[in-house]
Amino acid sequence: MQYTLTKDASLFFIDDSQVQEFTNLFHEHCHDLEFEKGLLNEKDVIHNCLNLWLMMRRLSKDVMESMEKTMYYTGDFLIFDAIRKNKFFQQIKNTLVDDQIRQCQVASCLANQLNVWLYEKVGSLKSLTLFNDPNQPYFLLHRNARLWENRDFLDEVAMYTKRVTNALADRERFGQIFKHAFQQLDQFEMQEEKI
Repeated sequence: MQYTLTKDASLFFIDDSQVQEFTNLFHEHCHDLEFEKGLLNEKDVIHNCLNLWLMMRRLSKDVMESMEKTMYYTGDFLIFDAIRKNKFFQQIKNTLVDDQIRQCQVASCLANQLNVWLYEKVGSLKSLTLFNDPNQPYFLLHRNARLWENRDFLDEVAMYTKRVTNALADRERFGQIFKHAFQQLDQFEMQEEKI
């Protein structure tokens, strides 16, 4: 991991120990995983790994969504809600209830495939301020008050949310995220076995 994860970039209320636990797991068991080209940069994909890992945990019901951040990341909360309701995700979560390493690996592959799906569905928005500032990670945009006072930026957020809503209507394609994530996980495990 080339940079430090922060709890402030999570869309859930968590503490530093959870961030550290994930960081250790990711560094030990997922650091060789290659992320494909997608809508978000690698830093934000790794933060999505953290968010998805939190959703897979046994105590995920105790991990609360940040209500404040729902106004900033409405599209992302719609995606997380769709993931949470997906039967395949529920099965994965129940199967891996005590396997933290596998949870981290699945969350990482799922975050990668989610990013590819986002690029496919809303990639035309890649040039927007929302995604195009290399110095400002997407999941830390909520800290930039100046942006949230800018009408053009608010229009970008609304456009992204609308595109995500439309993309989620294609349930078949959204469901393929999980299939592709497990294919990627199988390839990753085969590479690990060769080492």
